[in-house]
Amino acid sequence: MIVNMDSVTQEVLDARLETIETRMDGRIATLEVKIDGKCAGVDAKFAELRKDMHKGFADMTKWIVGTVIGVAAVTITIMTFVLNNVGPKSAATPAAQPAPIIVYAPPAPASVAPQPKP
Repeated sequence: MIVNMDSVTQEVLDARLETIETRMDGRIATLEVKIDGKCAGVDAKFAELRKDMHKGFADMTKWIVGTVIGVAAVTITIMTFVLNNVGPKSAATPAAQPAPIIVYAPPAPASVAPQPKP
């Protein structure tokens, strides 16, 4: 339908613009509600992700600390074993005096004194 611009009055034009403005306001309000709903869902997912990441970092920290303590304990145990068993034992303890060597000399033969003759 072709409308002649001369036949459109200011009131009709204002009424049409008012109608269009009302419809657009309704659409914008609907879009705002949808966007707010989507943003709330995204915010909830980010909060959940943040919580999961925090838990994961805490678990990872516990594992790292436990592993470091375990490795330190094993290292100290191995070093203690090596240091106690590799070095010479005589240096660690004072040397015992060897038993004296005793040589028994046979007794000297008794000298026989000459006996007087009868």
